[in-house]
Amino acid sequence: MSTYEIQSMPTVRFAHVYHAERYENRFPIYEDRIEVTYISEGEIFVECNGVESVAKKGDILCSLYHPYQIRVRAEQYHEHRTVQANLRWSESRLRNGLYLPLITPAEFHTKTAQGMIEQLISNQWLFKQSPTKGAILFLDLLAEIDRCNRNAEKVNLPSDVRYATRAKEYVQSNLHLPITQKDVAKYLSISPEYLCMIFKKTEGMTFIKYVNTEKLEALKNLMEKEQLYLYEAASLFGYADPNYVSRLFKKYYGYNITDKSVFPKETVL
Repeated sequence: MSTYEIQSMPTVRFAHVYHAERYENRFPIYEDRIEVTYISEGEIFVECNGVESVAKKGDILCSLYHPYQIRVRAEQYHEHRTVQANLRWSESRLRNGLYLPLITPAEFHTKTAQGMIEQLISNQWLFKQSPTKGAILFLDLLAEIDRCNRNAEKVNLPSDVRYATRAKEYVQSNLHLPITQKDVAKYLSISPEYLCMIFKKTEGMTFIKYVNTEKLEALKNLMEKEQLYLYEAASLFGYADPNYVSRLFKKYYGYNITDKSVFPKETVL
């Protein structure tokens, strides 16, 4: 699965409503544009890289103009609502990027994304006066398309992958609290032993190691940013014993963490 990383703030170029009895268009190849459309009436045929698909009413069409040329056509009346933005992006194989397939079906619950497109269309004057507000809403739109597809994808995942994914989401949402395998297993309505087994199978590490590495990375970053002592940062991530945290650093990263080791060096004038 290809995902995308956004590398610049988008600038909304246009947002409009279009309808016609018949329609045909070839999108030019650009390296710095994304166009998002939802079909409000009828249907259109979309050809990309030699493969033709159908986008129906309520579907979201996300056109990244590079590297493949996209051709669209409609053989009967249709209406679509489109917003296009200039921005730099890159394709990634990392799972955590934005998942932006060519077509997001209406059954993936696209109503919120449709509303965002409507908002961009009806507030063009505002976004021209404040490009930042347009950029934020366009990025939110891309994130919503990603969310629609990932939520739908989860339904079809094997049960062990779904449980592991939900366990990671729980950890990220509760990073500043004490987290035990027993508590997360109870949240998922499975046994601690089953959680341990499926997490090791799907993620290649134990659940406890995942929790600790996520906490330690966030803890170290906080110490560097706020210049906290180890015992202060440890308490903010649910660790009662800073010596235990120090041992974990040595175990996972191979070095000792001290208050001075993470603080920036003083500048000598």
